Amino acid sequence: MLSVIIHPQDSKIIVLPIKDNATEPAFYGILTLKKTPRGARVGKFRIRQGEKDDFRAPEEVIELLRLADKILIAEGNEKSEAEFKELLTAFQLDYGYTATCRLCLLAGKYTTMGDNSIRFHNESVCEYCAKKELIKEAKSIKLGSLGQERLIQILLKTKNLDRVLAMLSPGKLDSGLTRFDTMAACKVDKTIKVKDLPLHDELKKLLLKQMEELMPVQALSIEAGLLERKNQLIISATATGKTLIGELAGLSNILNKKGRMLFLVPLVALANQKYEQFTRRYSSIATTSLRVGTSRITKGIKGIRTTLSSDIIVGTYEGIDFILRSGNAHTLGNIGTVVIDEVHTLEDKERGHRLDGLIARLKFIASDAQYVYLSATVGNPGWLSEKLNAGLIEFEERPVPIERHLIFAPEYEKKRMIERLARQEFDKRSSKGFRGQTIVFTNSRRNCHMLAEGLSIKALPYHAGLSYPERNKVETQFGKGELPVVVTTAALAAGVDFPASQVIFESLAMGIEWLTVREFQQMLGRAGRPDYHDLGIVVLLADPERRFGKGDSEDEVAFRLLRGVLEHFGVDYGDDEQLEETLSNIVVAHSLSDITKLNEMLLGKGNLEFLLDKLKEHGFIEKKDGEYRPTKLGFIVASHFLSVEQTFLIKNAIFKGIKPLDIVTGLETLDSVYFRYASQLSDALGTDIPTRVFGAGLDIIFSADGFSKLKENLRRTMLDFAREFMSCICKDSPYCGCAERKFSARVIELCAGGRAPDEVIKELEKQYGVYAYTGDVLNYLDQAARNLEAVELIGGIFGKKEISKMARELRERMEG
Repeated sequence: MLSVIIHPQDSKIIVLPIKDNATEPAFYGILTLKKTPRGARVGKFRIRQGEKDDFRAPEEVIELLRLADKILIAEGNEKSEAEFKELLTAFQLDYGYTATCRLCLLAGKYTTMGDNSIRFHNESVCEYCAKKELIKEAKSIKLGSLGQERLIQILLKTKNLDRVLAMLSPGKLDSGLTRFDTMAACKVDKTIKVKDLPLHDELKKLLLKQMEELMPVQALSIEAGLLERKNQLIISATATGKTLIGELAGLSNILNKKGRMLFLVPLVALANQKYEQFTRRYSSIATTSLRVGTSRITKGIKGIRTTLSSDIIVGTYEGIDFILRSGNAHTLGNIGTVVIDEVHTLEDKERGHRLDGLIARLKFIASDAQYVYLSATVGNPGWLSEKLNAGLIEFEERPVPIERHLIFAPEYEKKRMIERLARQEFDKRSSKGFRGQTIVFTNSRRNCHMLAEGLSIKALPYHAGLSYPERNKVETQFGKGELPVVVTTAALAAGVDFPASQVIFESLAMGIEWLTVREFQQMLGRAGRPDYHDLGIVVLLADPERRFGKGDSEDEVAFRLLRGVLEHFGVDYGDDEQLEETLSNIVVAHSLSDITKLNEMLLGKGNLEFLLDKLKEHGFIEKKDGEYRPTKLGFIVASHFLSVEQTFLIKNAIFKGIKPLDIVTGLETLDSVYFRYASQLSDALGTDIPTRVFGAGLDIIFSADGFSKLKENLRRTMLDFAREFMSCICKDSPYCGCAERKFSARVIELCAGGRAPDEVIKELEKQYGVYAYTGDVLNYLDQAARNLEAVELIGGIFGKKEISKMARELRERMEG
């Protein structure tokens, strides 16, 4: 069967002979018509083969049309079509019409249109051409293969290429297409009325002011023996009410005279918020204190209760462990309940061993206490519950559905997208009467501030570098619904309670590392609160051109996160970490049987015989009368969280007569320091200057060519910085570390001179055009004071009285 497909174009006719329903024509013919007194007739007819045209006699095209079983005209130029019909009429040839893909015709192919047709620019095209056009546009923005596959899936579902292409233009977004999936609300019909709970009357009265019925996960916990003081591991999504489980256990034990509650969290920001909440909610039945870190620098910090005599002690892991490592476990008194929030931190490579050791030591000194572990994300809950000897409450309910959206957005479009999405959300009100609020996650503190300041909608930055009053201000405004947007780093991923309906990922990295699936799930869990919202919205803004080194691009990372499954890493750490935990265990336990018992409690336990030998070799422990005890040096190492390497750096420096200030700045420097005039420096030098002071930025600024380009005021400020901190002759300068150490020494000296952290920052800005965040300065000064005390004590052990005295005097001046 022979069909001749006719495609009328401007001033010519395309002729495609199709045999037996093929898509490829026998040849590609080009016919031009001429006007004659008798109407349109064949002018020229040529056949294209490759890049060459082969002219044929006009009679050949007429013969071809006569031989055809069907002559089918495709939609095209109306004038050319009318002229061709004149030709057919003159030769008494019949014709019909065909719906075909115009893009195929232009490429010399023939595809009939049916149910698989796709709309594009007010016409129908075939799937092949639509996919080809889509992939071409996707590649133009460097979209990876996973992104291309995603767009093709949407194309085949919608049958509309224009709508899908709009997904590559952030200004024309269609939320119906950006939605990757919906994590449906899942209700569990399990509840208990508060009035029926066997609780102390005072606690019951407080609960009844908040709720009439427990949430399902709380009811499951009660049924599993929470109020019978059973240990439990609660695995439940954010906003399902698991925190109250810990509170119920702790307050019941307090009111029933079973002992006080320790409520432990990984972050200072989270500890601050829990302290505020517990003080506000439970002041009528219990007192609350806060213990975070060593809290040595107290200038400018007022109104926080820190006594250990309170009924509830809210603390960071390190804050409570410091008490144990210092040999002061007895000051915690009778512990009735220990709540470990964010217990998945056990699998953290950096901090996991310290939480592991803390839990073991708490179990040793408070073996009769009830232990409640909380987390939203654990890779292998069964394994962890067995290791912790706790009953598992694994709860799959999600009280609020979450829509997850993926938007491919170049970096320069992201701010505009965030403004639009945040404004739309803030204009909404839920059925419960609350306005929509947005948390924006970005990858650095600097971006927190730049983005918050650059948005046209009201926004504030929030991160661990802010001071307590600054963080509290943001928490209060957001909690009251007065603040539409908070821009943050991972500080909000770990449980800080912000009632946000929308979470936007401006970046899928933290620092220069891509998010893990666990971190991502923690963050997206911030979206949607059952008491506030009907729906949670999560938006990933992925830039296909963004990548770190030769790794994955941001769009590829987005798919990995959206499709990811939590991995189980277990708990595994090296000899140095095992030595640290074993030494700290010996502070609270002395007999071999007790030390062995503590070692067995560790999830990451080591070879105890090897570890004890190493600790004795280092001079950290000694054995007397059949018991192991820390030496004076070992006690200092444990209580000051020193590694073996740091300990011997201090010892060697003391014997060399190095000043205490130089010792502590050699151990640790204040690295989170930024150029106040980074944008002006970048404009003057014609290149992007890293905002962090120490590193490549200094090299660029103080190159001969760079420094000469600066304006007088900037040159003077930078010169003051160079005179003060860069007067070294190291061949590796400015990468030798001298500038960081001198700068950190200046910060310590300003503190020792009586300045509070915020006053230190003002002085640095005024003199050197650099700044730091209050929280970072405070944390650094606290650590420096702790290290100075270690220098003081180690110096005293080895008879270096002058250095010990210098360290003590400097520390005392810092602490005020």
